[in-house]
Amino acid sequence: MPRRRHEPSDEALESLLAEHNGGKGEHIRDVLTAMVLNSRDGALLPSERVLAERFGVARMTVRGSIDALESKGMVRRVPGRGTFVQHPTLTHSEIFRSFSEDMRMRGMTPGAKSYRARTRPATRAVAASLGIAPGDPTHYIERIRTADGIPMALERTNLAAARFPTLPTVMGRDDSLYEVLGRVFGVRLESARQTVTIARLTATEAKRLEVTEDSPAFLIERISVDNMGKVVEFGRSLYRGDRYAIRMRVSPPSQNG
Repeated sequence: MPRRRHEPSDEALESLLAEHNGGKGEHIRDVLTAMVLNSRDGALLPSERVLAERFGVARMTVRGSIDALESKGMVRRVPGRGTFVQHPTLTHSEIFRSFSEDMRMRGMTPGAKSYRARTRPATRAVAASLGIAPGDPTHYIERIRTADGIPMALERTNLAAARFPTLPTVMGRDDSLYEVLGRVFGVRLESARQTVTIARLTATEAKRLEVTEDSPAFLIERISVDNMGKVVEFGRSLYRGDRYAIRMRVSPPSQNG
Protein backbone atom coordinates (compact mmCIF):
# COMPACT_ATOMS: atom_id res chain seq x y z
CA MET A 1 0.00 0.00 0.00
CA PRO A 2 1.43 3.47 -0.90
CA ARG A 3 2.67 5.48 2.04
CA ARG A 4 0.36 8.33 3.05
CA ARG A 5 1.73 11.82 2.44
CA HIS A 6 3.90 13.14 5.30
CA GLU A 7 4.03 9.76 7.06
CA PRO A 8 7.37 9.38 8.88
CA SER A 9 9.74 7.25 6.85
CA ASP A 10 11.12 3.88 7.92
CA GLU A 11 14.60 5.41 7.79
CA ALA A 12 13.62 8.14 10.25
CA LEU A 13 12.16 5.60 12.65
CA GLU A 14 15.22 3.35 12.44
CA SER A 15 17.48 6.36 13.09
CA LEU A 16 15.57 7.32 16.22
CA LEU A 17 15.49 3.74 17.47
CA ALA A 18 19.24 3.43 16.99
CA GLU A 19 19.83 6.71 18.79
CA HIS A 20 17.92 5.48 21.81
CA ASN A 21 19.40 2.00 21.61
CA GLY A 22 15.99 0.37 21.23
CA GLY A 23 15.00 1.57 24.72
CA LYS A 24 11.71 0.75 26.38
CA GLY A 25 9.42 2.51 28.82
CA GLU A 26 10.39 6.17 28.92
CA HIS A 27 12.65 5.69 25.91
CA ILE A 28 9.65 4.65 23.80
CA ARG A 29 7.93 7.91 24.70
CA ASP A 30 11.15 9.79 23.93
CA VAL A 31 11.42 8.20 20.50
CA LEU A 32 7.76 8.86 19.67
CA THR A 33 8.03 12.44 20.93
CA ALA A 34 11.07 13.02 18.74
CA MET A 35 9.25 11.49 15.78
CA VAL A 36 6.26 13.81 16.31
CA LEU A 37 8.42 16.91 16.66
CA ASN A 38 10.29 16.04 13.47
CA SER A 39 7.15 15.31 11.45
CA ARG A 40 4.79 17.65 9.66
CA ASP A 41 1.43 18.47 11.16
CA GLY A 42 -1.09 15.84 10.05
CA ALA A 43 1.53 13.15 9.39
CA LEU A 44 0.32 9.60 9.90
CA LEU A 45 2.35 7.69 12.49
CA PRO A 46 3.21 4.00 12.06
CA SER A 47 0.56 1.66 13.45
CA GLU A 48 0.74 0.22 16.98
CA ARG A 49 1.56 -3.17 15.47
CA VAL A 50 4.48 -1.80 13.46
CA LEU A 51 5.83 0.18 16.42
CA ALA A 52 5.51 -2.81 18.75
CA GLU A 53 7.51 -4.95 16.32
CA ARG A 54 10.21 -2.29 15.93
CA PHE A 55 10.51 -1.72 19.67
CA GLY A 56 10.20 -5.41 20.51
CA VAL A 57 7.44 -4.80 23.06
CA ALA A 58 3.75 -5.60 23.49
CA ARG A 59 1.22 -3.42 21.68
CA MET A 60 -0.23 -2.34 25.05
CA THR A 61 3.14 -0.79 25.92
CA VAL A 62 3.14 1.23 22.70
CA ARG A 63 -0.50 2.17 23.25
CA GLY A 64 0.34 3.58 26.66
CA SER A 65 3.06 5.77 25.17
CA ILE A 66 0.69 7.04 22.48
CA ASP A 67 -1.92 7.74 25.18
CA ALA A 68 0.65 9.94 26.90
CA LEU A 69 1.27 11.90 23.70
CA GLU A 70 -2.46 12.26 23.10
CA SER A 71 -2.99 13.64 26.61
CA LYS A 72 -0.43 16.35 25.79
CA GLY A 73 -2.24 17.22 22.56
CA MET A 74 0.69 16.10 20.40
CA VAL A 75 -1.24 13.47 18.42
CA ARG A 76 -4.85 12.70 17.63
CA ARG A 77 -6.47 9.35 16.95
CA VAL A 78 -9.03 8.94 14.17
CA PRO A 79 -10.93 5.64 14.46
CA GLY A 80 -10.34 3.43 11.47
CA ARG A 81 -7.62 5.70 10.06
CA GLY A 82 -4.76 5.85 12.57
CA THR A 83 -2.82 8.28 14.76
CA PHE A 84 -1.83 11.66 13.36
CA VAL A 85 0.71 14.27 14.40
CA GLN A 86 -0.95 17.33 15.91
CA HIS A 87 1.09 20.45 16.38
CA PRO A 88 0.40 23.04 19.11
CA THR A 89 -3.01 24.69 19.43
CA LEU A 90 -3.43 27.98 17.59
CA THR A 91 -4.74 31.01 19.44
CA HIS A 92 -7.76 32.83 18.04
CA SER A 93 -7.24 36.30 19.49
CA GLU A 94 -9.03 39.63 19.49
CA ILE A 95 -6.74 40.91 16.73
CA PHE A 96 -8.78 41.41 13.55
CA ARG A 97 -7.21 39.78 10.50
CA SER A 98 -8.17 37.37 7.76
CA PHE A 99 -7.60 33.62 8.02
CA SER A 100 -4.99 33.80 5.24
CA GLU A 101 -3.06 36.61 6.90
CA ASP A 102 -3.21 34.87 10.26
CA MET A 103 -1.81 31.62 8.89
CA ARG A 104 0.98 33.38 6.98
CA MET A 105 2.02 35.19 10.16
CA ARG A 106 2.31 31.78 11.85
CA GLY A 107 4.58 30.54 9.05
CA MET A 108 1.90 28.29 7.58
CA THR A 109 0.48 28.16 4.06
CA PRO A 110 -3.23 29.05 3.90
CA GLY A 111 -5.48 27.25 1.48
CA ALA A 112 -8.99 25.93 0.97
CA LYS A 113 -11.00 23.06 -0.43
CA SER A 114 -14.65 22.12 -0.93
CA TYR A 115 -15.25 25.65 -2.24
CA ARG A 116 -18.84 26.63 -2.95
CA ALA A 117 -20.14 30.06 -4.02
CA ARG A 118 -23.67 30.92 -5.03
CA THR A 119 -26.09 33.85 -5.04
CA ARG A 120 -29.33 33.44 -3.13
CA PRO A 121 -32.06 35.53 -1.43
CA ALA A 122 -31.25 36.81 2.04
CA THR A 123 -33.09 35.24 4.95
CA ARG A 124 -34.46 37.57 7.61
CA ALA A 125 -31.52 36.82 9.91
CA VAL A 126 -28.90 37.41 7.21
CA ALA A 127 -30.68 40.54 5.97
CA ALA A 128 -30.83 42.00 9.48
CA SER A 129 -27.12 41.36 9.99
CA LEU A 130 -26.11 42.87 6.63
CA GLY A 131 -28.51 45.79 6.84
CA ILE A 132 -30.44 44.86 3.68
CA ALA A 133 -34.02 43.82 2.97
CA PRO A 134 -35.15 40.19 3.30
CA GLY A 135 -35.05 38.53 -0.09
CA ASP A 136 -32.32 40.81 -1.46
CA PRO A 137 -29.63 38.80 -3.30
CA THR A 138 -26.57 37.79 -1.32
CA HIS A 139 -23.39 35.95 -2.22
CA TYR A 140 -22.92 32.90 -0.01
CA ILE A 141 -19.40 31.46 0.19
CA GLU A 142 -18.58 28.19 1.94
CA ARG A 143 -15.24 26.40 2.08
CA ILE A 144 -12.92 24.40 4.28
CA ARG A 145 -9.96 26.59 5.27
CA THR A 146 -6.65 24.75 5.56
CA ALA A 147 -3.20 25.46 6.98
CA ASP A 148 -0.36 23.47 5.38
CA GLY A 149 -3.09 21.30 3.89
CA ILE A 150 -4.74 20.48 7.24
CA PRO A 151 -8.46 21.37 7.65
CA MET A 152 -8.82 24.06 10.32
CA ALA A 153 -12.23 25.65 9.88
CA LEU A 154 -15.49 25.39 7.95
CA GLU A 155 -16.02 28.96 6.79
CA ARG A 156 -19.48 30.24 5.81
CA THR A 157 -20.08 33.88 4.97
CA ASN A 158 -22.64 36.16 3.31
CA LEU A 159 -22.19 39.46 1.46
CA ALA A 160 -24.66 41.80 -0.24
CA ALA A 161 -24.67 41.07 -3.98
CA ALA A 162 -25.66 44.66 -4.83
CA ARG A 163 -22.45 45.97 -3.29
CA PHE A 164 -20.16 43.22 -4.65
CA PRO A 165 -21.86 42.10 -7.89
CA THR A 166 -18.88 40.32 -9.48
CA LEU A 167 -17.47 38.70 -6.34
CA PRO A 168 -18.17 35.06 -7.36
CA THR A 169 -16.34 35.55 -10.66
CA VAL A 170 -13.26 37.34 -9.31
CA MET A 171 -12.64 35.21 -6.22
CA GLY A 172 -10.90 31.83 -6.39
CA ARG A 173 -10.96 28.90 -4.00
CA ASP A 174 -7.69 29.74 -2.21
CA ASP A 175 -8.03 33.54 -2.29
CA SER A 176 -8.31 35.65 0.85
CA LEU A 177 -11.77 37.20 0.82
CA TYR A 178 -10.52 40.37 2.50
CA GLU A 179 -7.69 40.75 0.01
CA VAL A 180 -10.15 40.40 -2.90
CA LEU A 181 -12.50 42.95 -1.34
CA GLY A 182 -9.64 45.40 -1.02
CA ARG A 183 -8.06 44.81 -4.43
CA VAL A 184 -11.22 44.62 -6.54
CA PHE A 185 -13.78 46.68 -4.64
CA GLY A 186 -11.58 49.10 -2.70
CA VAL A 187 -13.01 47.99 0.65
CA ARG A 188 -10.84 48.19 3.75
CA LEU A 189 -12.01 46.02 6.64
CA GLU A 190 -11.45 47.71 9.98
CA SER A 191 -13.22 45.78 12.75
CA ALA A 192 -15.62 42.98 13.54
CA ARG A 193 -18.13 41.98 16.17
CA GLN A 194 -17.74 38.33 17.12
CA THR A 195 -19.73 35.89 19.22
CA VAL A 196 -18.14 32.56 20.19
CA THR A 197 -20.15 29.54 21.30
CA ILE A 198 -19.52 25.81 21.60
CA ALA A 199 -20.99 23.81 18.72
CA ARG A 200 -21.95 20.21 18.08
CA LEU A 201 -20.68 19.08 14.69
CA THR A 202 -22.97 17.16 12.38
CA ALA A 203 -21.65 13.95 10.88
CA THR A 204 -21.10 15.75 7.57
CA GLU A 205 -19.27 18.68 9.18
CA ALA A 206 -17.02 16.37 11.18
CA LYS A 207 -16.14 14.41 8.05
CA ARG A 208 -15.29 17.59 6.13
CA LEU A 209 -13.05 18.80 8.98
CA GLU A 210 -11.51 15.31 9.28
CA VAL A 211 -12.40 14.88 12.96
CA THR A 212 -14.70 12.55 14.87
CA GLU A 213 -18.31 13.55 15.54
CA ASP A 214 -17.65 14.03 19.24
CA SER A 215 -14.78 16.46 18.63
CA PRO A 216 -15.17 19.97 20.11
CA ALA A 217 -15.73 22.96 17.85
CA PHE A 218 -16.12 26.71 18.20
CA LEU A 219 -18.94 28.44 16.34
CA ILE A 220 -17.75 31.97 15.60
CA GLU A 221 -20.37 34.41 14.36
CA ARG A 222 -18.77 37.49 12.80
CA ILE A 223 -20.10 40.77 11.43
CA SER A 224 -17.27 42.63 9.70
CA VAL A 225 -17.31 46.40 9.24
CA ASP A 226 -15.28 48.61 6.90
CA ASN A 227 -13.53 51.90 7.66
CA MET A 228 -16.73 53.80 6.75
CA GLY A 229 -18.73 51.93 9.38
CA LYS A 230 -20.66 49.85 6.84
CA VAL A 231 -21.31 46.15 7.35
CA VAL A 232 -19.40 44.08 4.78
CA GLU A 233 -20.06 40.46 5.69
CA PHE A 234 -21.97 38.23 8.06
CA GLY A 235 -20.52 34.79 8.70
CA ARG A 236 -20.97 31.77 10.95
CA SER A 237 -17.88 29.55 10.83
CA LEU A 238 -16.85 26.40 12.66
CA TYR A 239 -13.29 26.18 14.03
CA ARG A 240 -11.80 22.93 15.26
CA GLY A 241 -11.72 22.95 19.04
CA ASP A 242 -8.73 20.60 19.09
CA ARG A 243 -6.69 23.13 17.10
CA TYR A 244 -7.85 26.47 18.50
CA ALA A 245 -7.96 28.26 21.83
CA ILE A 246 -9.83 31.54 22.27
CA ARG A 247 -7.91 34.43 23.81
CA MET A 248 -9.64 37.55 25.13
CA ARG A 249 -8.46 40.69 26.86
CA VAL A 250 -10.47 41.59 29.95
CA SER A 251 -10.25 44.56 32.32
CA PRO A 252 -12.07 45.77 35.44
CA PRO A 253 -14.98 48.21 35.07
CA SER A 254 -14.00 51.86 34.87
CA GLN A 255 -14.13 53.81 38.12
CA ASN A 256 -16.26 56.95 37.91
CA GLY A 257 -15.95 59.75 40.40
